[in-house]
Amino acid sequence: MKRNDEAAAAYGQALQLVGQGRPEDRWPLLILQASALEEGNRWPEARGLLTQALALAPNEAVILNFLGYAKLERGEDMDSAEAMIRKASALAPDDSSITDSLGWAVYKRGRIKEAIEILSRAAKGDPAQAEIHEHLGDALYRAGNRFEARYAWSAALQTAEDEVATRLKTKIETGLTPATAAP
Repeated sequence: MKRNDEAAAAYGQALQLVGQGRPEDRWPLLILQASALEEGNRWPEARGLLTQALALAPNEAVILNFLGYAKLERGEDMDSAEAMIRKASALAPDDSSITDSLGWAVYKRGRIKEAIEILSRAAKGDPAQAEIHEHLGDALYRAGNRFEARYAWSAALQTAEDEVATRLKTKIETGLTPATAAP
């Protein structure tokens, strides 16, 4: 319903009820509150909560991936972001979303051939996830594989919604530009 501030406040209340209880009771609420804050464009607060969650559960792949990918999207501390995502991938090697995050981190670091290999693996693992196919398409296009890129973007378009679908249609028609690149 896009009522992110209300959701964040509700998760904050839940955290108060849990108090300083067990870490396994707290970190999921922290990540949910961080997600609501991030969706509401309140990244600094979200980052603080994710850092708290990571301190409570340093080997939880979902926390490592969320924090690493969010930093990656914003171009913050790319070394740390990639390291977190690599650790998440080692902890959950069969998770296609985390594999996608790793491929995208490698892509953002300019290692296109390696990114294509990783993103292809993610796409095979979850063929219905638009974001994975968009990332793969962007990497393929940047590598000069224009036909394959459009194929990947077309696959992404099958499940994409709203502004992502619009961006994909533009890429299919005109190719990858700074304005159409995935975040």
